[in-house]
Amino acid sequence: MDTTQIQSDMEQLRRQIRRHDQLYYQEARPQISDREYDALYAQLKQLEEQYPQFITPDSPTQRVSGQPLSGFVSKAHSVPMLSLDNSYNAADILRFHESVRKALPGEQFEYIIEPKVDGVSISLRYENGVFVQALTRGNGREGDDVSANMKTIGSLPLRLNLEAPPPLLEARGEVFMSRAGFARLNQRRQESGEEAFANPRNASAGTLKLLDARLVAQRPLQALFYAQGEMQGVQVESQEELLALFKQAGLMTQSWLRKAKDFEGIQAALEELQKAKASFPYDIDGAVIKLNSFAQRRRLGHTAKAPSWARAYKYEPERAITQVKAISVQVGRSGVLTPVAELEPVFLAGSTIARATLHNEEEIRRKDIRIGDSVVIEKAGEIIPAVVSVQLQQRAPTSLPFDFVAHIEGKCPSCGTAIVRDPQFVAWRCPNLQCPAQNMRRLEYFAARNALDITALGSVVAEALLEKGLVEEPLDLFGLKLPELGSLNLGTEEEPRTFGEKNAAKLLQALEAAKKLPLANWLFAMGIPEVGSTTAFHMGRTHKNLAELASSPKLKLLANLSLINEKAKSGAVGKDTADPELGDLFAWRKPEADSVFQPELLEELLAEGLLRPSQSSGRAYVSDGIGPKAAQSVLDFFAAEIGKNWLARMAELGIDPQGEKAQAETDKNSGASLSGKIFVLTGTLAGMDRNTAAERIRKKGGTVSSAVSGKTDYLVAGENTGAKKSERARQLGVKVIDEQELLKMLGEE
Repeated sequence: MDTTQIQSDMEQLRRQIRRHDQLYYQEARPQISDREYDALYAQLKQLEEQYPQFITPDSPTQRVSGQPLSGFVSKAHSVPMLSLDNSYNAADILRFHESVRKALPGEQFEYIIEPKVDGVSISLRYENGVFVQALTRGNGREGDDVSANMKTIGSLPLRLNLEAPPPLLEARGEVFMSRAGFARLNQRRQESGEEAFANPRNASAGTLKLLDARLVAQRPLQALFYAQGEMQGVQVESQEELLALFKQAGLMTQSWLRKAKDFEGIQAALEELQKAKASFPYDIDGAVIKLNSFAQRRRLGHTAKAPSWARAYKYEPERAITQVKAISVQVGRSGVLTPVAELEPVFLAGSTIARATLHNEEEIRRKDIRIGDSVVIEKAGEIIPAVVSVQLQQRAPTSLPFDFVAHIEGKCPSCGTAIVRDPQFVAWRCPNLQCPAQNMRRLEYFAARNALDITALGSVVAEALLEKGLVEEPLDLFGLKLPELGSLNLGTEEEPRTFGEKNAAKLLQALEAAKKLPLANWLFAMGIPEVGSTTAFHMGRTHKNLAELASSPKLKLLANLSLINEKAKSGAVGKDTADPELGDLFAWRKPEADSVFQPELLEELLAEGLLRPSQSSGRAYVSDGIGPKAAQSVLDFFAAEIGKNWLARMAELGIDPQGEKAQAETDKNSGASLSGKIFVLTGTLAGMDRNTAAERIRKKGGTVSSAVSGKTDYLVAGENTGAKKSERARQLGVKVIDEQELLKMLGEE
């Protein structure tokens, strides 16, 4: 087929998909079914797989990158992202109005009042209508480049829906989760044994910081826009015109908007919004009042931190008064005991609240919460119920302070073992590793979706296995046999309910598949403190297997990061001598082009993106992906009896999970063209984005790092390259190649 025709067909498919995205997300009037949409998408994806040279950065298929980033890069905002001054009462708003009136004597002016979304600030950059960058607010002057993560948001156009897009448009707004989406996410997390997020804002912020866009794509992020950064080739002179432009371009805006010409009008709008805010599908924590006219905004100007023409008005969180009927104690996976207030049910912020966490013994003592007290509760972040204070005037004279230890008679409520005080945390803990409650939580965690994904092992099955003594710890699952599992009673003796051979076979099949899962999954499944899915991923990608990880020099270095920084900054250790405080972990040396003493292992961690040079004068290096606490926690785990047992049992079962380092060695031995080569990408590439380039390098056996070091083989320089990386490459003698040379090496010339 003629390649010109192929390109034309692919572009036609992209236009169709973009149009249907616009109809679905912006106009809420889809014209085709999900199946028809999926068929269009599949057709485009198939063509792009056949003809990868015709893939465009703004193609709908490019929303999710194939490989995780090694770290985020900070970039300067072309126009600073200022925050807003906050107001909490009518007097503050009146003072704001008077300051505007005095600054515009004799002029007519108009305010726009918009809901203040409780989300995470973001700035998008479009060049000639094509999405090129997304930055977080950061410190207002520079933010993290989270472009790969923002591209996963289906409602976000990768190409603006404008016939003649301007050369440059920066749209600023908020990333958030709807209440319904957040509830579904937390339900999935709890079902898979993960801790629930506290509120949608925390969930959104945490999601934007994930290094793997494939994980981001599984979370219900949305974004809407209300402000501008740098703009070229487009004339907009009011907030109304800006919102109209955004809407026309396919960027989501809020439908609720009110105007006011005076203080009374502002007050009326704020009162109306407060009554309506519960009906919004997402959380709002206030309103933003801003001048409509951009010309008048320019005359008012701004302070060093905030514009003088706008104010944020914060609503008080909704509260209710109820009674503490009892205090129960829950046992977590790690044995930590958490007190929970059992409340007289009360309706608050759209739902009925019957329980509220009390966090720990210190929190109960600080607020002097007692059984029988009338308490004020609120939804912290609009989601999690929390006890704010006690109504002391209503306390009964016979009331006694709550004694946490005496309440449970100093014993674990699940197994009866004497509880101990955790020396590191403000918590009591059950030390019995065979505690039924802990075993139950560990089994659920072990089988979670992003652990070993043993879908047939639900909480009911796990509880039955523990009760019948068939399983005591997670690895016992691999000794189960079909007859005993199939006959497992999930009900009671009076009303038996058998698990069945069909379900048993599914569970055994899932266990067999779990044996072959990679190192990151197994590490997460072990439930080591401080090791979440992101940390497990980074440990998995930088180690060969579990045996190497258990005594990893890399983790020892990261665990001693504060000491590394002291040594690196002071140059206190001489060339090629072992550091007595760190044993023979590594030898320090002084590179010819660098005035800072570094251990040789530092270069490997820099190349793998686990460390990066610090911009702070207080330290030399910052960890990325694996923090010092997580590194020490893993080392402590495998040095302890429990970790040694895991290693021994897994060896007996023939389970040897492999990390990405092992795969890299396999590629090298099989003659992959770029095996062992380390690349760093900088600047803008013409034929593909940097994530795509990184994915193609990895497929050929190469490694992609975020920082240039002595181990870097090639710096791939596109347009607008970073001066620091280029200069660093020159100092270290690293070869600099352009995009065409990279394509030759990839065999894609």
